[in-house]
Amino acid sequence: MSLPIVVIGGGLSGLYAAHLLEQAGQRVLLIEARERLGGRILSRGHADDRHRLDLGPSWFWPAMNPLVAGLVSTLGLDAFAQHTQGAAAIEGPDGQVHRQQVTWQQSPASYRIAGGMQRLIEGLQTRLEGKVHILTGTRVASLKLRPHAVELDLQDAFGAWTQQAAQVVLTIPPRLTAQDLQMEPTWPPQLVQQMRDTPSWMAGQAKFVAVYPRAFWREAGWSGTAMSHRGPLAEIHDASDASGETAALFGFVGATPAYRTGIGIGIGIGQDAVTRQALAQLQRIFGEQAGSPLWTAVQDWAEEPLTAAASDRQPLARHPLYDAGTVPQAWAQRLWLAGTERSANAGGYLEGALESAALAVQELLAQRSRTPGTNASEHERTLP
Repeated sequence: MSLPIVVIGGGLSGLYAAHLLEQAGQRVLLIEARERLGGRILSRGHADDRHRLDLGPSWFWPAMNPLVAGLVSTLGLDAFAQHTQGAAAIEGPDGQVHRQQVTWQQSPASYRIAGGMQRLIEGLQTRLEGKVHILTGTRVASLKLRPHAVELDLQDAFGAWTQQAAQVVLTIPPRLTAQDLQMEPTWPPQLVQQMRDTPSWMAGQAKFVAVYPRAFWREAGWSGTAMSHRGPLAEIHDASDASGETAALFGFVGATPAYRTGIGIGIGIGQDAVTRQALAQLQRIFGEQAGSPLWTAVQDWAEEPLTAAASDRQPLARHPLYDAGTVPQAWAQRLWLAGTERSANAGGYLEGALESAALAVQELLAQRSRTPGTNASEHERTLP
C-alpha cells in the first residue's frame, strides 16, 4: 500500500487541505495535537443551545471571501449579517458613555454562521469521516527527510512512534513550527528566523462572551456595538443569533496577555477578574441588566501553547504582512506550507486559511503528476 499524504494541523486549513486531497483520490492522514479539531475556531454554548458563541473568529465577508462563502454554501450552512441596527456607544477613559445615534456600518457587510463558526469544522469533519484517517491528541516532534519519504516522529497517549509520509502539508503557524518542530536536515537559520518573526494571527487575543435572557440593549435602542478607551473590553458587538432570541454580547479584551495571565511578569489578574471587570463595563454602557447574564466565558488564546508561541504574547501594532513562505530546496518535493499565516492575499482571515490550503494542494498534486514513484512502502506503526 502506498504511503499517505500527511496533513499536520486540524484547523480549518488542515481540514480543507485533507478534503481537497481526498477529493483528488489521495490517501490522507491528518494529525492534530489537540483532542479536538478546529484550532483557533471554537464555538461554545449550553447543551440545549442551537446558537453557539464564537470564542475565535466570528465573521466572514461574502463579498471579499469567495472561498469561505463557497464552503458555507457547499456545506449547506446558514449565514446572517452582523446586527448593527441602533446606536453605538463610545466609552471614554473616565468611563463616561457617549451615544452615537447610528452604528458605523462595515462595507462590505460582515456575516456570521448560524450555530457558530465551528459549523465549518463539523461540516468538513463529517465529509472526511470514513475517507481520511484523523489522529487527535498526537504531537509531531520532528520531520526527517528520507530518500523516498518524510519520517514523522510522533507522540500520543500511548507513547512515541513514527509514521512515513509520501508528502506533508504543514498548516501550523510559522512561529510554532520554528519553536516546536525539529527538522532533519535542519533549515537555514535565516529561514527559521523568518518563521520566528511571523506573528500568529490573534494568538495573543482574548475574547469575552455573555449570554442574556433577552437582548435588552436592542430594546433600549442600542446596537450592541461599542468602542472603549477604558476597558477591559476594547471593542464590543452583538453576538446574538439571527432572530435575537439567543441574546449575547461579545468583546475583545484590550488588556495585554501579561496583564491578563501573568505570563512573563509573575501574576496576572486571571479570567475571573476579567469577567468581573467586563460585566462592570457592560453595565456602565448598557445598564444594570448587563450585570446578570445567564452565563459567560473567557477564551484567552495566549494561554494556549498550541496556538501562541512565547513571542505571540506581545500586542500587535498592525495587521502583519503574510506571505506563502518557502521551504529549503531539499524539501521542495516533500513539504508544502499552508495555514492562514501562509496567505499573501488574506493572511489572518478564514479566507487565507482556505486559500493557502488550496494552493498547497494544487502544487502538491501537480508535483505528484510530474514525478512518478514518489511513494515507498510503509514500516513500523502504520495506518489501519
